[in-house]
Amino acid sequence: MRDMDPLAYWQKQGPEFFRELSSFGAMPDAVIKKLLEEGRVLSLSPGDSLYSVGDRSEAFYIVLSGKVGTWMPRKDGGMTLARCHEPGDDMGFVPMIALADRPASTKADEVSVVLEISFGLFLDLHQQEPDAFGLMLLNLVRGMARSIITMATVLAEQDEQLHLVYSESQKSESE
Repeated sequence: MRDMDPLAYWQKQGPEFFRELSSFGAMPDAVIKKLLEEGRVLSLSPGDSLYSVGDRSEAFYIVLSGKVGTWMPRKDGGMTLARCHEPGDDMGFVPMIALADRPASTKADEVSVVLEISFGLFLDLHQQEPDAFGLMLLNLVRGMARSIITMATVLAEQDEQLHLVYSESQKSESE
């Protein structure tokens, strides 16, 4: 993992690139640029870790390019892929807002670039650019809502599969 020059990255990608990312939807270019300059733009190689289970949640991240996976610990000591983050997705926003330690670990699945937004920078955005803050918060909550819908769909599918397996086992036991 290495820090990148935020202004060089802004200029290389161009404002249109950032406008297309869901976390930045409808935000003014000047505010996005300021977040890049006052946050940390990080380049990740495959396997690089952003944070681990139990770390303090003092920042969240937005995927600018690449793919990053979030892994949740299991009771048996293993890890389960909880989410694959793509450009525009946030990581670590929920535990930061909940004032909770990290419940999961994240690592890059491929060469990726992420923006780190500290709690302090997020507070500054709220105080200095309340309209942009409101837009960003709406975008982040919208992403969170999509994740909840996806999780509920996966749980419903698993429940259906369990019922099918149970029905099959009851049927074969009665024969």
